[in-house]
Amino acid sequence: MATDDRPPDTREDEALRLQRIEARIVEGLFDHPGVLSRAEEHRLRYAVVLAGLDTFQPGAAAKHARVEGEEVRVRSRALKQLRSHVLSEVADALFRERKPVHSVEAASAAVVRALPLMERARSEVLETHANDFSARQLDQEVGIKTLVNVAGGGGGAAWVYLGAWDVLQRAGIVPGYLVGASMGAVLGLFRAAATGVDFDTYSRIAKSISTDEIFRYVSLKRRFGFPGMARLYLSSAIGGPLRSMAGRPGDSTLRLCDLAIPFDTIVAGIRPDALGETPEQYATSHHLHEDQRPTALQMRAQVAVQLVRLMQFVNPRVAKEIVLGADEETARFDAIDSVGFSAAIPGLLHYDMTRDDPTMDAALTSLLEREEVVALVDGGVANNVPSGPAWRQVRSGRIGTRNAYYLAFDSLHPQYSPGHLWLQPLTRVLALQVAPNDRYAHRRIEFSPTLSPIELVPPSSRLDRAFAWGRRQMAAELPRIQKFFERVRWVAP
Repeated sequence: MATDDRPPDTREDEALRLQRIEARIVEGLFDHPGVLSRAEEHRLRYAVVLAGLDTFQPGAAAKHARVEGEEVRVRSRALKQLRSHVLSEVADALFRERKPVHSVEAASAAVVRALPLMERARSEVLETHANDFSARQLDQEVGIKTLVNVAGGGGGAAWVYLGAWDVLQRAGIVPGYLVGASMGAVLGLFRAAATGVDFDTYSRIAKSISTDEIFRYVSLKRRFGFPGMARLYLSSAIGGPLRSMAGRPGDSTLRLCDLAIPFDTIVAGIRPDALGETPEQYATSHHLHEDQRPTALQMRAQVAVQLVRLMQFVNPRVAKEIVLGADEETARFDAIDSVGFSAAIPGLLHYDMTRDDPTMDAALTSLLEREEVVALVDGGVANNVPSGPAWRQVRSGRIGTRNAYYLAFDSLHPQYSPGHLWLQPLTRVLALQVAPNDRYAHRRIEFSPTLSPIELVPPSSRLDRAFAWGRRQMAAELPRIQKFFERVRWVAP
């Protein structure tokens, strides 16, 4: 059996290159239907995905989720040779041609030349791992894609995601894994609560949230969060409806691991001494008094000032990316606490745990010590559209299968409408942070138009408008996305 002595960075680069090769092929097939026969399409796509086969959990692809059983690390000399052929001959043929239609034809011809190698690789894998998985399970892993959905932060701009999810669900495309940051984490939590939810339920819950219920101005001693102008109360605002959607008793704790769809949320940990003062000193020096409700004029002025200050947090020397749900310890975190910290904009919204919960108290204390941070804040300042963490989690076995389509939602990119124009300095800084994640995603959708990011609790009419915008844009994207989810089958030479 062949061994794999490639360094981790090399394995990642090769996996991403194979992902780009397949994406280029599928895009070409979508843009030029009929350029290949169905058998040729299947052979071409099967060859590329098989070439990237490394480790997987047999049966997970068919379920779009982890199943019982061990993961299998696949090793085969012929498979290694196939990978080399795809990364060189097929890739060269694909990217050498400028026109996509010619690219697909050239790539298909390169695969045809390697059909004996592909058949030998598949046979050798099945023979070597006869006690680990069946031919059917191998073909499922190669032929079935799972949706991995990344929901980026964006405040009120992110409400469009609900309309987008409605379109995907009506098309039968349900996420097998969700990762959210900031407002994307809050909305993603609802999407992860159940695999199938009527959109009217989402709409009714969204419209039932009131500003006074979710934002309060009360004095609160900081424990795990970071000071802000207002106190973010999530449990009282969304706890009941969320537990109902998840099928949990009204007074029970809903943990990340209890959700119907695997879900992780990104939080940022503030590094010690990164700001030159403690969180408590920051609150004093920046006049963040949570027990004083500002007037409308004062509110606008303070929000503007704090959003400018927010840019200093978008810095890896200040904010450390932490993925909650990625390990056994954080997977047992209270789900509402997890998204609450992820949505706590430093200087604007303070989220903290005030209830008597020794288990969660000990878990948060342990997390801060382990990560060597002093406070948890908005995940968006660490990674606002976290496609990279989502990709790495899947590769590490988060959902068993590695055959995934990565779809990222972005609502906080630079826009030029009146509700967004004044946020250009912040959105441009975030764009620089988001860009490195693009190599991990098949598609990042920049939703436009959207509501203003500061419209966190918009009126019903504005919510309906945001939902419609999300539906319209996703409907335009849907046919191309569906092409990736066509079942790929083994066609013998």
